Order: sequence, then structure tokens, then C-alpha cells
Amino acid sequence: MVPRAAASVVTLTVTAAWLALLSGPAPATVREDAAPGAAVSASPTAKRATAILGWQETTRRVTAGERLSDRIRIFTGGQSSQRTVRLLQARSGSDVWRTIWRGKTSARGRITVRWTAPDSGVWRYRAKVAATSKARARTASTRRIVVWTPDTSIAPGPTEPTPSSESTVHVTGDIGQCGGAADETAALIDSAPGPLVATGDLAYPNGTAADFANCYDPSYGRFTPITFPVPGNHEYNSGATAYFDFFGDRVGTPAQPWYAVNLAGWRFYMLNSNCAQVGGCGTGSAQYIWLADQLRGDQPRCTAAVWHHPRWSSGVHGPDTNTAPLYTLLADQGTDLLLTGHEHNYERFARLDATGRTDPSGIREFVVGTGGAALREIPGLATGSEVRLNDSHGVLRLTLRAGDFDWRFVPTEANGGTDAGSEQCT
Repeated sequence: MVPRAAASVVTLTVTAAWLALLSGPAPATVREDAAPGAAVSASPTAKRATAILGWQETTRRVTAGERLSDRIRIFTGGQSSQRTVRLLQARSGSDVWRTIWRGKTSARGRITVRWTAPDSGVWRYRAKVAATSKARARTASTRRIVVWTPDTSIAPGPTEPTPSSESTVHVTGDIGQCGGAADETAALIDSAPGPLVATGDLAYPNGTAADFANCYDPSYGRFTPITFPVPGNHEYNSGATAYFDFFGDRVGTPAQPWYAVNLAGWRFYMLNSNCAQVGGCGTGSAQYIWLADQLRGDQPRCTAAVWHHPRWSSGVHGPDTNTAPLYTLLADQGTDLLLTGHEHNYERFARLDATGRTDPSGIREFVVGTGGAALREIPGLATGSEVRLNDSHGVLRLTLRAGDFDWRFVPTEANGGTDAGSEQCT
């Protein structure tokens, strides 16, 4: 099944065919005729390959004009070294490349590549490291970037233009129940366009291809190019096959169903809380090891994690202890937000440490299972719970900036409960 894309979405296939090694400096515009390949020797005398670490090959969704960056590290012959890196850009279908950025790595081979997303169109990107007498190998990888532009034919946006230094991100989960309220929550996203973080249980009852086609796609399919989902337990009722078919490998793979993405200057770790189905969430699991490796790199000031089952909850399911090792790892690294679903209600928690105690440097969790499935009662009162709502479906609207964020729960019902606040990142 091919997901339906909104008319207001422009797909940018950034073939970030990274790291072809050149000898000597290149002019501002060059022709690149050789097809990129991975670890291919550029000459018979090349002895030491150059490699890149940290370039995220997952699909990236950005807004027009957004400042983009990626932290990478250059190795030559297995050793980090100081090298000059150039970023080149070419329009799709053209072999004329233009240098848009240049920088030098640190002595440890680290560098942050920075550029600005075009207004629209399909582009390819390539990073190049000048060749040396000891390193002439070519390393390349591909990347797709989707540039989203608002559609002014739908509901108008704010009366005041949103500053370029902030971005709106929507959060909701437990969405696609046929006959539910998904149409109403989708209209809230239309009214203030921005990327969607979907917290799982997207297609009821079993996450099959028919469930996605009948219960999710009619309401939320138009947001697919700007949706960053995690799978819920209902997707795994059918092995999550249709989930990966619908969203593609940009959301991970059945063997590695987790990924990371940069949104509005934040780093989002999109994790999988279906621990029994993905090899566990403990300290020796593949997911834990992957996350620990990601967190060892340089981080922006503001970071968030997303998975389906709440670590803390006052709802009918209660807190999920399976994800405790992941939560502890994130808390130790100063993660700011945890976004979850599963409970068919809205709940906001104070910042809590790994033991569930209030801590100003802990993680603030939001439970947002109000995307369309039938709402449920909230029978408990968990430690640290600050706000609990179950009288209306809705979405959590985050306004993200480089050092802080605002939140507002927007209900579909005119008299539905709401919640709002602001906070600095740790």
C-alpha cells in the first residue's frame, strides 16, 4: 500500500551521497559524473579508506528555510583525523553540483555540517573530503529529506507569523479507530500545520493493511510525509508488517524498529516499547545498545524520546516497568521529554528521575492517547501526575525552540479540558 501524501508536501529526495574523496580543492560549481558507491577505492594505489560516522540515513522531514545540521565524524584508516569537509548541493536530475558549505573537523575528526532547507524541489546532497596521498577511497550514503510548506487553502494559521527560530510539532496517538474521532483531531493539525509525532496504536484493531487503509489513511494519510511514528501494541497484533509497509524504512526496519530524527533543533529518539516483540528493552538489548551509542555523541541542548507505553501512568494500564532501563539511560543523559500513548487519555507529569521522584533535571512525560480511539476513565493517581484529562479527544501542540518549549493540549470539544505551560530545557 502506498501512503497518500498531502498536496502541501514537497518531497526532497536528498541523495546525500556523502563523502566522495577528491584530490585538492574544488570550484564552487563542479560536475559529478561518477555514481556514488560505498567504500570504493578511487585509485589502485589507495591504501587507507575514509569513512563517516553519525550521518543519519533515516528520512528527515523539515520545513522550508529550516536550518539543518548533522554531527559527523571522519575516520581515515580507522583513525580520527583533522580533515576539510565540503557539502555540495545539486537539483535532482542535474549533474551540476554547487558547494554550499565548507568546514574543518576537529583533531578528533568531529564536525557539524550546517545548511538551510530550500523552499521546495528535489535535491541531492554530497559531502566530500579532500584526498590525501594516504587516503583516496570513496564512501557514500543516501538520504531523503521532505520539505513541507503550508497549504493556505486550508484553515488559516496564526495572525502573527511564527518566528523562524521556533517550530510547531503535534503529538497524539491511539488514532485510527473506524468510527472514532480521527477526523476531528486531524482538523486540529490542519489548523496549525507542522510535523506530527504519532505515539502508536495508529490503526485499530490489529494494525493490518486493511486497518491502515480503512481507519487511519482517510483521516491521517495526508500527513504521512511529515509524520514521525512509533508502533503500538495494536500494530504488533499483526506483526507490525503493515506499519512498516505504510511508512517505509525511514521509521526503522522490522529487525531494528527504532530511529532518531532532528526536529526544530531538537533530537528525537523514536523508540519501541513493545519490548517482548523486539528483543527486550534491558541493558543488553539491541535497542538499549543502539540508544546508548546514540547518546554518546554530541547532543543539542533539548532532546526528547518517544514510545508507546507510558513509563508513568494513572490510567487503566498503569506504569510500564519494561521500559525502565531505557528511561534510566535517557534520564542520565538529561533528556527533557518523553512522549507516549497507550492510555486513551491525556496526562502530564512533573519532571521525574529514574526512580519516579520529582527532580528538576528529570524527564517530563506526556501521555497523549487522544487521537481518535474511544476515551477511557482514569482510575488512579500516579506520583508526579500534574494534569489528567479524558473529556475530549485532542492533540498536544509543542512549540519547540533551541533552549525551551511551550506545550498546549488542544481539545476537539469546545468545552473540553486543556493544559498549557512553558519550560526551559535542562
